[in-house]
Amino acid sequence: MTRENIPLRGQLAYASGMLGWSTLTSAVAVMLVYFYQPPSESGLVNLIPKIGVLGVVNAMSLIMITARLWDAVIDPVIAWFSDKSQHRLGRRIWFMRISLLPILVTCFFLFTPATRMESQANIWYLVFIQILFNLSVSLYIIPYNAMLPELGHSSILKLRLATYQQLGFIIGWILAASCPALVDYFKSNGMEPFRAYQYAIWIVFSIGCLFLVFPAFFVNEKRYCDGVPTSDSLFGNLIPVLKNRNFFLYLVSDFTYFISLTTMGTGALYYVTVLLHLPERYGTIMIIIMVSLSVLFYPLVNWLGARVSKKVIVLISLIGLAFIFLYVFYLGNMGMADSTEAILLSVVMAVPLAFLGILPPVILAEITQYDSIRTGQNREATYFAIRSLFIQFGQTLGLALFTILIGLEADKGTGRWLQEVFPNIPFEELGIRLTGIIGFSLCLLAALIFLSFRYNKMAGKLREWEGE
Repeated sequence: MTRENIPLRGQLAYASGMLGWSTLTSAVAVMLVYFYQPPSESGLVNLIPKIGVLGVVNAMSLIMITARLWDAVIDPVIAWFSDKSQHRLGRRIWFMRISLLPILVTCFFLFTPATRMESQANIWYLVFIQILFNLSVSLYIIPYNAMLPELGHSSILKLRLATYQQLGFIIGWILAASCPALVDYFKSNGMEPFRAYQYAIWIVFSIGCLFLVFPAFFVNEKRYCDGVPTSDSLFGNLIPVLKNRNFFLYLVSDFTYFISLTTMGTGALYYVTVLLHLPERYGTIMIIIMVSLSVLFYPLVNWLGARVSKKVIVLISLIGLAFIFLYVFYLGNMGMADSTEAILLSVVMAVPLAFLGILPPVILAEITQYDSIRTGQNREATYFAIRSLFIQFGQTLGLALFTILIGLEADKGTGRWLQEVFPNIPFEELGIRLTGIIGFSLCLLAALIFLSFRYNKMAGKLREWEGE
């Protein structure tokens, strides 16, 4: 039986969970590599030994990959337990509540290394804490995301909820981007760099954890969510999802896009300090400009999303973003002031990110809703868990790619060969600039994969079911 539509205050409470999650994960994406393997300009001491494996993969990359391999095992299990749950609070809320304390604790220890000097002990410590942090966040975000199709009883309501979610996401991104500005503030008041980074990150983490509380305690799942527990076993729940052709294409395209996005996002502070020779606080300024401008396009996203094929809009956005990423390869060499170039990059990125932040979750909600109607089984958490897992793998590979590229100086084989290919680029900039080419290639690949996605038939069936 269809529940009543969630009111505006409930929609905003739900979206605040995305704000909290975005704050935490964006802060990790921006600051983790920078904190443990900093450039010399930061004033920090390198904490992770630059140990290479097979001449390419370094210790920092292996740390990220190890934590994600654990996610690959545990995330589908969390999703299955949520999909089949018959808890009195609902299938999702109870999981979100019990995750809050572990998230807060692991956030604190993630930036508290075992030792304040370069040591292999920091490698093992970071592997352990990363696994616990990822587990805690998965316990929250998988059930949280699964509520989107259950709360959105029509395509318009799904689009509105996704828009509020994306607004929460970019506010979280701004909060995470404030870390460098807070670091500058603390250092200007005499605090040593190590403590300045820690305090800045802990403040941002605390704010993010606060916003996670709102949907867990102020959204009435029993009243507003339309869904019934699945009766399938773990593998019976998982296999039909993985065999869904449309979902598979969506997943691979989304995964590829997030590799490129994380590679570029991780490099943000390096672009500012190394390529543009600007203070770290400009990283905060750039992100605030970019996400603030993207909000101005949200009404256009909603208007077009209700009238034009979402597939076409996503394809155009991916291609546009690809060429913006390519520009990073030339950053600082365009004959304009460095600060002007930083602002220009922020402005042009706002448009495609507005569309790519809102429309893909709506498309996934439509995929899950279509599957529920067709099969009679509500597997929302499993769909969103697999997407979340692949996003995390994409983010991990993005981080790994970036750490590999900035480690080229220590790689006497690949590094020397690339220096011969690009002789006019200073070696300390080469790996950072190559992220632009990587981002360009991956975005184009994501668009090519998504081109095969069959959207119109599914959207038409959903409109028929909704009586539109």
